[in-house]
Amino acid sequence: MAFLRKIDASPYWIACFRDADGVLRNKSTKQKNRGKAQEVASELERQSRNGSLTMAAIMKNGRQLIARLGQADAEPTIEEEFFFFLKLGDRSDNTKERYGQITKEFLEHLGNGKKRLLTSLTAGEVEEFKIKQLSKGLAGKSINIKLKMIRSALARAERAGRIERNPAALVDNVKEQPAGREDFTKDQIKALIGACERGFKGEKGKQWRGLSLTSFYSGGIRLSDVANLREGNVHLNTQPPIIEFIEKKKRNSAMVRKPIVHPILLDYLLSRPSSDDPTAFLFPRLAGRGTGGEHGLSGEFVALMNEAGIERRVMREGTENGGRRIYNLSEHSLRHAAVSQLQEAGIPEDVRMQIVGQEDREVHRNYSHARNIAAAGMKAMPSVLPDVPPASEEEAKAPASKGGKGSKAQAGQRKKKGQKA
Repeated sequence: MAFLRKIDASPYWIACFRDADGVLRNKSTKQKNRGKAQEVASELERQSRNGSLTMAAIMKNGRQLIARLGQADAEPTIEEEFFFFLKLGDRSDNTKERYGQITKEFLEHLGNGKKRLLTSLTAGEVEEFKIKQLSKGLAGKSINIKLKMIRSALARAERAGRIERNPAALVDNVKEQPAGREDFTKDQIKALIGACERGFKGEKGKQWRGLSLTSFYSGGIRLSDVANLREGNVHLNTQPPIIEFIEKKKRNSAMVRKPIVHPILLDYLLSRPSSDDPTAFLFPRLAGRGTGGEHGLSGEFVALMNEAGIERRVMREGTENGGRRIYNLSEHSLRHAAVSQLQEAGIPEDVRMQIVGQEDREVHRNYSHARNIAAAGMKAMPSVLPDVPPASEEEAKAPASKGGKGSKAQAGQRKKKGQKA
């Protein structure tokens, strides 16, 4: 016998009944009144046991019954269904923003057709959306993310019985190609550090130097995560010293712990001025900023690249109706460079993935651009500090500075004390 059930966030009863083959079916009755809903459910079951009707015909007859009961307009439009989907679920702010943008693009693609009933949406329209995205030059991975969200929205409608079949399930994904972005060479990273030391943006440039060294020698921590590190995230009195933090990009991220094993990074963290306040930012002039926009971390990093004389090459032009311009180098190339240098140092793939914090092997391989596999060990990563010219005879004879900020004497004292940085 047909029965009724309710689902979260929907005011309508769902009819549950078995067809002639014994398959359990679900169909929204579009009825808030339980008595009317039971009438729809019983009629759907009666027709389904006939055996001579297709399920599409049964659903059509069910909609006609709903119309006779006075709620023909209760069936959602395409636009209403997608807006309803956006309101559901416990999603991160980034996911909400991304889903909202995908929904906007899909509904704009449909034009006035978004006002049609949800049941009228076809696989052909979803396929046309995919083709339009391809014509914009978007990467396959980006298009597949959009298709996945559309499938998810329609799959929910299918489970609730608002549509008989998910039309997006008939649309194949785009074959994904590696992004093709490049990593910085050792000399380019030296040029970045050198630009900071020559006075790029004054005091802020010193923090960009520290941020770049920390990102590179920690195994590729994202710049946005490094920029927001606090004094309490760095522990120099443990064995080995570690940086621990929560990744901003990943929702419900567990605590990430990165060992500080490279002598250049350890020396930098030991010698930098520090605060006893564990909530103080390591890089206060860069903290709390987003990556996007002209004044975000990404835009300022591009300015640093220009100062360092590093040219970027356009890989894909942006388009008027979506799709941004893609360059071969960006701030993310530091993360790529860390992976490549680990590979060149002979670190096995599984260990590299653990160091960088990647779970997907294919994603990791897109980060590995190294050409020559060399000796092993993370400590074998090369120095990216600018080459210091030989001292003159007068400078060589001059007594070493004592006790100044950043001096080796001070660094040694702090190492003995096990002081945090």
